Amino acid sequence: MKKLIAKLLPFVATILALFISCSNDVTDDSSSMPSAPATINDGYIRVNYKGNADCLWIWNDFDGSELSKLGSWPEGVKFTHKNGDFVCVDLKLAANPKTLGMIPLKDGENLTGGDVIFSFPTRYNEVFLQSGDTVAYVASDMKTLPNGISSAEFTNGTTITIVGAVELSADTVSLTDKNGAVQIASFGDNTIVLASNIKTTFAANQPYTLSIKTTSGTDTVNVGLATNLVEDWFGTSAVSDIKNNALKLGVTLIDGKASFKMWAPLASEVSLCLYSDSKSLETPVQTIPMNLGQNGFWVLEDVNFGSNKYYKYAIKNGIYTKYVSDIWAYAASADSQASQIANISTEGIPAGWNNAYYNPWTGSQYSESIIYEMHIRDWSRAVVTDSTGKFLDIANSEEIINHLKDLGITHVQILPMFDYAQTNADKGYNWGYNPYHYNVPEGRYVTENYADGTQAVEEMRQMIKALHDNGIAVIMDVVYNHTSGTGDGSLYDITVPQYFYRMNGTNYVNGSGCGNEVATNHAMVKYYVIESLKHWMNDYHINGFRFDLMGCLESSTMKEIYEELYEIDPKVLVYGEPWAGGTSAVEEGAIKSGEADVGEGFGAFDDNFRDAVKGAEFGGFKRGQLQGVNSDKNIINGLKGESAQRNGTDIPGLELHYIECHDNYTLFDKLVYSTITDASLLKEDVIANNFAKAYDAIMKSEAAVNDIKQQVKLGGAYIFLAQGTPFFNGGQEFLRTKKGNPDSYSADKKGGVQWTNTPGAYNIDDVNTIDLSMKEKNKDVYNTYKALIKIRKDIDAFTNGSYVEAINYKNTDGVVKYTTYDSSDEKYIVFFNGTSDDVSCNETGYMFNINEENGTYTIADTETTVSSVPAKSFVILKK
Repeated sequence: MKKLIAKLLPFVATILALFISCSNDVTDDSSSMPSAPATINDGYIRVNYKGNADCLWIWNDFDGSELSKLGSWPEGVKFTHKNGDFVCVDLKLAANPKTLGMIPLKDGENLTGGDVIFSFPTRYNEVFLQSGDTVAYVASDMKTLPNGISSAEFTNGTTITIVGAVELSADTVSLTDKNGAVQIASFGDNTIVLASNIKTTFAANQPYTLSIKTTSGTDTVNVGLATNLVEDWFGTSAVSDIKNNALKLGVTLIDGKASFKMWAPLASEVSLCLYSDSKSLETPVQTIPMNLGQNGFWVLEDVNFGSNKYYKYAIKNGIYTKYVSDIWAYAASADSQASQIANISTEGIPAGWNNAYYNPWTGSQYSESIIYEMHIRDWSRAVVTDSTGKFLDIANSEEIINHLKDLGITHVQILPMFDYAQTNADKGYNWGYNPYHYNVPEGRYVTENYADGTQAVEEMRQMIKALHDNGIAVIMDVVYNHTSGTGDGSLYDITVPQYFYRMNGTNYVNGSGCGNEVATNHAMVKYYVIESLKHWMNDYHINGFRFDLMGCLESSTMKEIYEELYEIDPKVLVYGEPWAGGTSAVEEGAIKSGEADVGEGFGAFDDNFRDAVKGAEFGGFKRGQLQGVNSDKNIINGLKGESAQRNGTDIPGLELHYIECHDNYTLFDKLVYSTITDASLLKEDVIANNFAKAYDAIMKSEAAVNDIKQQVKLGGAYIFLAQGTPFFNGGQEFLRTKKGNPDSYSADKKGGVQWTNTPGAYNIDDVNTIDLSMKEKNKDVYNTYKALIKIRKDIDAFTNGSYVEAINYKNTDGVVKYTTYDSSDEKYIVFFNGTSDDVSCNETGYMFNINEENGTYTIADTETTVSSVPAKSFVILKK
């Protein structure tokens, strides 16, 4: 995971460093600083902090020249100027910045109480930070930026809790709602108690404004609503209202008119803004106030929208009015800047498309599926050299489709295809684990300069239809654990501030490791996620979902998700990563795969089996069974589909077996690195620098190449013959390399190498692009995988063994004897030898022979006694 923010160091180091001063010698008294320059240079951002701070810790999309100024934590970049009540510094941005991470520090202490994450695509050249507040304010908010009070919110129906060191009394405090003054009963140290409970009147009387006189003037803030109260007062009731009254959120078209419904319980005003086309979204053609109903719903019925095709909502939350795309919409303009008035049941329909849901997979249980991971841009460039990744590249490529059919996989799992934070104009490489709008297709995968959002709908459907027409089911990689940004960088935060996220006070919980964590424990958030998933199934015929960082979702939520999707298709596959990316606030996270009341339930990746086969991915460079470091216990558990940590059921198919995915090294690269014996060359800060030398040494030796090929073949045997569900990454079957890049999600510094979006030795597209010519160069490996897949599909002993046993063979480390029976009680034995020596054996049976020229297999007509199992190899026998 770690797709957006790899800087976890601040979390660990904050406590250790509370009394360490920054190396930059900014004094506590900032009065001696020069005033900030009147202008800000293009390509720079001015970061302002209200008060005194020593320095600023930064990460993500600042220019490398700025990041190089950082010392060891907490030695940040010093503030250089005064800007009114602020200290500030101008910092150069990276090209096409997406997300900035910032922490203002004083004596090593985090002054905002958490990470400040500022997200583009909208370009600002100045942000403002303040004590105890993780929001990065922009210039348009400055007129109302609090002075001494960080925040104020209702924590129950009669109590306001404030953050800030101010005196509270009848002489200093006044509170108003939209009707005027609100009566106050009493004051505490940081609380204000009202004379009456405002629970039932809160929505109608917003905004509530608190003013407090201080020695330097009057501080005025909007009074928010604690997240738990949003849930208690509105969230649960809203879901009941939707289900009991069959409410449909978003836009509905009937007889040439449109009705709009959205949920914004914290808003005091909402207006519908209409636009004529997707290129003119600055000034609305028409603005129409919406009507507030019960439980926070805003409604506008029977709108004669005429020739206006796009819309936004103007939402006034407290003292701010902001314009936002509709999170419930299914079509949008480029970059989701505005939602489209469209019915995708009749628009965006490719030729031959049938709206009825379709799943081409003929299997009936998880273990009968064979899942193959793909990224659209990687595969687009396999057939269109300079492509930035397009749905139609995949849809129109016989070479890609024929490759998948020839290999024999049943499902493709495609990395995120929903709209993520990169703008369409940004041509840089990215995997897409930075969600922006969950319900519309990613615009960068659509034909360039499209002017109609339904074109995105149509082209994504064309790709899915092409795969379905060739018998291949489609799984969508989804990221409902976090969004790209928060605040103004999040459509969800603008709509209902902080409700869609788990909060610790005013700080965003960061269980994703990416700055925030989606609050699927909230009723309307869970409802939104489930409806989004059902939308992708019903409207795009997606046949399964892989959940990124599934540990950030509750087991109960995952169970409910599976059961809801099962109602659409009993063959749906639902599985994910059973871990989080940081310290999550979720209770009872989906750490293990789980049972449901219907079907098999939801599955989980088994990293124990992965680590046993090829070595762990974290905690330094590790080796596994393939490289001679044995972990027979975890190999045995994996072959039996009985991972105690990752599979809490007795259903082996809910355990997904893999040894390579988009994350971390390719299997081939890991095995190349494993030939390096000097541990100092395998450290994270230098490892990629040493790949080329190791690669060249291997490629000059036929024996070394063959040894790695044997390891890759053996790795395939582990995953394709085990009880469970096999999963492998596109290209694993022909020794895909990423030039040693340990995590190739974007052009950044990894393993001691600066990967780039520009031509050169370390161009990130060259690293990720699929090279189908490798199939012929390494056809023995490719055909071994092809044959193993066919064996698995032909013989149900490997998908649903009626009896399974796996043991360490003759107490020889690295050698496992695996026995399984098919539905007809035919017995099969597989010997796995991970050692570098042949292992003696005296087992009789009908031997399987794999043809490495064409990917077929045969079973001998006569029994044979196997005398030995070759090094780094496997032998399959039918008894």
